[in-house]
Amino acid sequence: MVELSWSAATVPDSRPMRMKTSVPPITSEAQTPESTFVPCASTASLFLYAEGSAIVCLHHDTLAVERRFENHTEDIGFISVDNVSERGAGRLVVSYDVSQTAVVWDLFTGSVIARFASFEQLKVAAWMRNGNIAFGTSTLSLRDA
Repeated sequence: MVELSWSAATVPDSRPMRMKTSVPPITSEAQTPESTFVPCASTASLFLYAEGSAIVCLHHDTLAVERRFENHTEDIGFISVDNVSERGAGRLVVSYDVSQTAVVWDLFTGSVIARFASFEQLKVAAWMRNGNIAFGTSTLSLRDA
């Protein structure tokens, strides 16, 4: 059996200068590009994404715009499609905006089914098999609607 020892001390680089790589030092002001997460979701035939306070529904095959849902007044925070329950079956969508308003709507008709106002900022929504929606907050608490 071979025993290995580990040391936290740095080991000097014994390679000739022409073989050493020059790596720029890591600075506290990292220059990472700003990226913004665009809320999106999908069904078997449609791709949904947020464009400000509107949700654009594109057909998967052609990427043609099927419809726009414009019943929010503020920017969309997240979108969740019911792909698990028998009642929704890819037809029901919940979207949530930064003014803490969640809207449940029918993807095929665009009609609003329900509107909720939350007291806490929601981070995620997931559809349950029975057709209910579970909302999650940043404090790791769940709410059932």
